[in-house]
Amino acid sequence: MSSILSRIQEPADVRALSEADLAPLCAELREEIIRVCGKVGGHLGASLGAVELIVALHRVFKSPVDRIVFDVGHQAYAHKLLTGRLSAIDTLRQEGGIAPFPDPAESRHDAFQTGHACTAVSVALGMLEAKRLRREDGHAVAVIGDGSLTGGLTFEGLNNAATARAPLVVVLNDNGMSISVNVGAVSRMLRGPEARAFFESLGFTYLGPIDGHDLRALIDAFREARRARRPIVVHVRTEKGKGFAEAEGDPHTRGHAMGPYEWRDGKLVRSRGGQQTFSEAFAAALGEAMARDERVVAVTPAMLEGSALVGLARHFPERVFDVGIAEQHAVTFSAGLAAQGMRPVCAIYSTFLQRAVDQVIHDVCLAKLPVIFAVDRAGLVGADGATHQGAFDVALLRPIPHLTLAAPVFGEDCGPLLDAALRTETGAWAIRFPRLTIPRVPPGIQIDPAPRGARWLRRVERPIATVITLGTMGLAALEAVEGRDDVAVLDARFVTPLDAEAIREAARTGAVLTVEEGTTHGGLGSAVLELLCAERLSPRVRMLGLPDTFVRHGDARAQRARLGLDAAGIRAALEQLAS
Repeated sequence: MSSILSRIQEPADVRALSEADLAPLCAELREEIIRVCGKVGGHLGASLGAVELIVALHRVFKSPVDRIVFDVGHQAYAHKLLTGRLSAIDTLRQEGGIAPFPDPAESRHDAFQTGHACTAVSVALGMLEAKRLRREDGHAVAVIGDGSLTGGLTFEGLNNAATARAPLVVVLNDNGMSISVNVGAVSRMLRGPEARAFFESLGFTYLGPIDGHDLRALIDAFREARRARRPIVVHVRTEKGKGFAEAEGDPHTRGHAMGPYEWRDGKLVRSRGGQQTFSEAFAAALGEAMARDERVVAVTPAMLEGSALVGLARHFPERVFDVGIAEQHAVTFSAGLAAQGMRPVCAIYSTFLQRAVDQVIHDVCLAKLPVIFAVDRAGLVGADGATHQGAFDVALLRPIPHLTLAAPVFGEDCGPLLDAALRTETGAWAIRFPRLTIPRVPPGIQIDPAPRGARWLRRVERPIATVITLGTMGLAALEAVEGRDDVAVLDARFVTPLDAEAIREAARTGAVLTVEEGTTHGGLGSAVLELLCAERLSPRVRMLGLPDTFVRHGDARAQRARLGLDAAGIRAALEQLAS
């Protein structure tokens, strides 16, 4: 283990180092981050770029008395290594191990649980005002990225902070990127002298821009910020992926999440699956639709790579809109496109769509506008953990009028569902799909070119029970009932509108098991129960889904098994239902 880093257990140990030890410490931190991400994956590029910044912060500020709030937190691996987690770092993002983002349950030096962008200014300001009211010592530092300046919540916080009675310190980690290259006027403004004028016009003292890899300059700036009597912005320019040639040479994301990887014969080999993902299948279907109809456009809030839209952006550069980390704007921007006759498809992760539910209701569905939401990462996402699990999209969207909510089981379902949505002239659609590779279509199951209502994946002559599933849970159900001739499997396919006739048929078997990879509160199971109640039907019913808690990070396949959302869990639930 590295000689300097192994001596660091608390930020106080960083302050106790000689100045000559700081640069070697940064080198050791980079080496450890590269090693760990190669083993377990993770947010490599942002963490490499913030090494000197974090060392300088802990050299000057005194956590946990001084509260350091990281926006998103995917840049915080060096912070984790400097706050007592070196010995456990190999468990990063693993079940029961170190969290992928800051988490106060893990360390008193993690000021706030983060995972979504744009939160740090508001949180740090609240903490600072609480300190003032409680007459407690200490500062509050918001570490934000320039990508966060594309989101409205950051501006709301800055507007409030500039007139607050306590001097907030905002550290702007400017690397020109969010996941990929930033878009919009704010990014351009930060490149020139207008940055100073912008922040000073809001009422902040402005320091910078400062070389984010010059430790002496950073330490001097942070010491000045710590002495400030008014809100202050320290503008720091860093290089995402700094110190790792393979990340520095990645023109798209600068190694945002490169691992796992390994070295073979002196070359970097990244672990990649060869199978197509649901994101890629949906993007392929969207590309075909865009080729057929010039009205079809794609919108994404800084998720070009994750939603597999990079190729579409090259083929249709004027019809693919990356609006930055601005989910609410993405939805309402899509509404404006639809209001003028375009057919927008808004590709957005389930966890990020949560931030824009008001816009879905007020700006899209109230006006009955034909916006299509491609709800990516629906269900369990694994190593990204509690902040990113796609658990709530069905429950949030199902009650909204003028919205059709559907889910594919197979990659081949994506095109027909998208085509059906595009044929709908009034009202929105949401098509949810998981972070998975495409499964094979079992023999005997047909892909419906014009999907309407539910689909029987398995019918039997004398059923004693029916498993009603949503999305890829249908595959687990088919595996669970293999070898039995008394259980049917119904793919609900549409949660709204629910196929009442198919549900009635399922109820006549006497027992119904609903299975979904989302919360059961307000999800598919709730919808089925509501329909059964309205129809005065009373079969035995059991619901399987995500529990009434936030599912932490780990292997998604193992989590499904633990939560009973695999074939073994469904078999066990059927046995209990029949007993």
